[in-house]
Amino acid sequence: MARSRRARNPWWVLLLVLFAGGLLGSVITEALSAYPSLGFLTREVRVAIADPPFTFDIRVITLTLGATIRLNVAVVLGMVLAVWLFRLMT
Repeated sequence: MARSRRARNPWWVLLLVLFAGGLLGSVITEALSAYPSLGFLTREVRVAIADPPFTFDIRVITLTLGATIRLNVAVVLGMVLAVWLFRLMT
């Protein structure tokens, strides 16, 4: 009996691939920021859960909670490329 595709590729592998694609897109964004004609690839949208982050300080320990997602065209293209390559490999 053949194993299903889901059993071979757990969900955390897809998350790792998406994260790697986001990093690839971020590197592309940094590389293209020197070229003004490709500025449309570097415009970003920020989505923050807590801006400024929530800080809880009780002298002994400080807890800071917050998250920001920075999306731009190059990051999305990097994620799509990573998922496409992942699908080719499986």
